[in-house]
Amino acid sequence: MTLRGLLEGNVPAKPILAYALMRRRGVRVDSFTLLFVVKACGLITHGVVVGKQVHAQVAKLGFQAEVVTQTALLKVYGMFGDLDAAEKVFDETPQRDLVQWHALLAAYSQGHRPCSTMKAAQRMVNESVMPNEVGFVSIISACSQRKALPEGKRWHGYAIKNLAVLDTFVHNALIDMYAACGCPSDAYNVFKNLRNKNIVSWTSMINAYGDNGHPNEALDLFEEMEAVGERPDEVMMLAVISVCTKLGRSDIGEWIHEYVVRCGFGESVRVANALIDMHSKCGNMEKACSTFDGMTRRTLVTWTAMIQGLALHGHGRAALTRFSQMQREGFRLDEVVVLIMINACSHAGLVEEGKHFFRSMAEEHGMEPWMEHYGSMVDLLCRAGLVNEALDFVMNMPLKPDAVIWRTLVAACRNQGNVNLAAEVLDCMMEMEPEDSGNYVLKSNLHAMIGDWQSVQEVRSSMSCKKVAKTQPAHSYVQPTTMSM
Repeated sequence: MTLRGLLEGNVPAKPILAYALMRRRGVRVDSFTLLFVVKACGLITHGVVVGKQVHAQVAKLGFQAEVVTQTALLKVYGMFGDLDAAEKVFDETPQRDLVQWHALLAAYSQGHRPCSTMKAAQRMVNESVMPNEVGFVSIISACSQRKALPEGKRWHGYAIKNLAVLDTFVHNALIDMYAACGCPSDAYNVFKNLRNKNIVSWTSMINAYGDNGHPNEALDLFEEMEAVGERPDEVMMLAVISVCTKLGRSDIGEWIHEYVVRCGFGESVRVANALIDMHSKCGNMEKACSTFDGMTRRTLVTWTAMIQGLALHGHGRAALTRFSQMQREGFRLDEVVVLIMINACSHAGLVEEGKHFFRSMAEEHGMEPWMEHYGSMVDLLCRAGLVNEALDFVMNMPLKPDAVIWRTLVAACRNQGNVNLAAEVLDCMMEMEPEDSGNYVLKSNLHAMIGDWQSVQEVRSSMSCKKVAKTQPAHSYVQPTTMSM
């Protein structure tokens, strides 16, 4: 059987072993032989190691000018994330074709190297090589990752000028790009001009609205999708549940839950996890608990969503009970679970239990606490009125406290009337963030609270001297009370 036949037999190790046997017997090989061996390398677990050996054979036998073999090697390196080796293959190929250029763009894209993707794309244009639809998807995706709106618009224009037709994949990539750059109206302009919309198109546009503060428009679009007869998939349902979560309305949460069950997604663990999170954040803990109890299979995400929901609403004891059940079912503790448990203890006033979870990270599980763990511990102590203990905790942290931790301390000091300590903490914050107007406003308000108007004036004068500008005030958002269903 030929190497090609062995490769098509779905046992990729066989052509590699056959090639090794050919080399030992001195059988002459050609570029096609090497091509099939390289392709086999992309199908085995440690293929990059064998790929490097084959790469050396390609160079030794003088096949570096064979662009098809070189492109196959580049793809293997890109598949395994060895981008330095992929670049080396590309650079040593004397005559590159469009397929190899696209393979390089895809390797950068898979390796999350958007800057490299954009530089390679510009290099293509400079060398008078025009990307096709496949290449444009990689380029536009790189602009999305970088949130590079000007570059994204430029490539959009280039695609319109140079491609006869923009296919659905390019349109979907453009929708994602404009959404990532905070331009949902531009994303919708692309969407409405797309004739052959698929489920990815609808999902991308719903996410574009949901991720940019337009949840009602996202749900209107979902209803429009239903009206044209497009059937949702699991990814679409997760997107819509996310939108409902952001709205925070239990009535809409109930509606989408019924829709999920009606469409047959009720048994999906991912969808059930999202529903638990949604109901929790909408304040419907009864529905969150019934969803959890009705699941036949649970993952770590399921347990953390349930525990976090209970913690969010101050049910610390119930969260601890669920945590014990989770451990009995054999789920291992990780940093996220510990963080959720400390927050649960904080909201329920369970100081000693929270301290135990924090200590257990290093002592029992060998974990290094994150800044978020330290912040949650400070919040736990401050909520319990233990401000001095919280300050001692902060001063003995192995990490440099961030501004969130300092602000938590200031708020606790202010609430308990310990103005002097609050002022000391604020001085530390202002050293860390000398250009943050919020710190000056906090200190000014603190002095105003006790009627120390001279100090208020001094803080304002300091802001003026240091040219610290007050940030824009916040805006309110009024949620409509009705929705068509």
